[in-house]
Amino acid sequence: MNLIDKANETLKSNSHKYKYHLAPNSGWSNDPNGLIYYKGSYHVFMQNDPFSTTANKIFWGHFVSKDLVHWQQVKFALAPDQKYDRDGCYSGSAIVFQNKLFLFYAGHRNEKNTYVESICVAESQDGINFTKSKNNPIISRDSTINTKRFRDPKIIFKNNYFYIIVGGESTDQIGQLLLYQGNNIYGPWKYLKRISNKRSEQGNMLECPDYFDISGKHILLCSPKGMKTSEKHGFGSFYYFNNLKFNNEFLPTPQNLDYGYDFYAPQTLFDPVKKRRLLIGWSGLPTEQEKERQNNFHSIGALTLLRDLTIKNKKLFQKPVNEYKKLRYDKKEFVVENGTCTNSSEFTFKQVPSEFNFELSSNSASYKLKVENNILFLKVKDRIRKHNQKINDLKKISNLDLYIDKDLIELYLNDGEFVFTSKCEFESSKIKVDFDSKDKVVGFSYQINSIYR
Repeated sequence: MNLIDKANETLKSNSHKYKYHLAPNSGWSNDPNGLIYYKGSYHVFMQNDPFSTTANKIFWGHFVSKDLVHWQQVKFALAPDQKYDRDGCYSGSAIVFQNKLFLFYAGHRNEKNTYVESICVAESQDGINFTKSKNNPIISRDSTINTKRFRDPKIIFKNNYFYIIVGGESTDQIGQLLLYQGNNIYGPWKYLKRISNKRSEQGNMLECPDYFDISGKHILLCSPKGMKTSEKHGFGSFYYFNNLKFNNEFLPTPQNLDYGYDFYAPQTLFDPVKKRRLLIGWSGLPTEQEKERQNNFHSIGALTLLRDLTIKNKKLFQKPVNEYKKLRYDKKEFVVENGTCTNSSEFTFKQVPSEFNFELSSNSASYKLKVENNILFLKVKDRIRKHNQKINDLKKISNLDLYIDKDLIELYLNDGEFVFTSKCEFESSKIKVDFDSKDKVVGFSYQINSIYR
């Protein structure tokens, strides 16, 4: 039995960790990869080691949906089974060309006291079975401009050329993105230019680049690591308004994508059906997820809800796609009160008071949201976490949506102007709810059905 067939055996258990978040059947998982619409289906791939709760040998797990409501985990797309990727098929992207689906990824190979990363490609005619190119790797690192950190290719087709953006680190340890050009999907690929942070304090490595347009605005995403100013172990996820000139210039001012502690490596998908740009991220964070494994938590990695992106007032808004509303049932009016909810719930409030306290808790954990004097405080505490986030100068909350799926919580304010993705290990199917406000607040709560078929 080959490696990918062995991995596919793990799918027979059909045991899903979450109700309405994408997560693989077993093992470790992290970054979303290769988001694409192909032959009438939406495809979401993700990093997954099905045999371990560590990122030991990374495969590409694969989920498929016709409607963004119901999803099925299908056979693995990529396995670390070649010399150049024997220790991991790392993150990347996808493109449809000449009716074929191509996956671009970083092949990872461990060597004594180091590792080698290179850019590789695989193709499919049905969106399920993939064949790696005999020409892999198609791009190898140039040691004069980049360290061994060389990964996460983003493939783009523009003006009759293919472009690949690769995440990297300069030889003086500053995060950078490198741009390559080719007139054929298999190359040859020519290095053009790069764009970088101004200082290493802004990140010594830039991971998971993405590039797209919304309403005529060019937007670049990337996730720096090694930041000196970040509280999240030096990790962050940002967006930049950028026109992809890549004239060896510096990145513009970054803007935060998600204010929660457990969000990283976002990628986007253009939905040709409804003509919209959708985002999904890893609901986790390096070093934090390792703590979960060390404390014997079994839900090691998941993806966020799919988010519809729009631009308002020169800011990127993220709102869960409307398709999630089809999963709601058992609607109840929620008046300011104390009570309980299940660990698969949603709360919505359309008229939010200027000051309030909202707490979800169990015997082992608490998620506290407080708004006071135009400042929002969020405190998360469980057996392995004690995190505090804050938003200053929050003049008004016009609406609030909060989603709970076991230990995953996503909070959306003002139609996605501010988003917080958090992990909180309640370790209970019933959660206590406390809402305290001087003003009467009316909202709604829902139960949420499973997305899995």
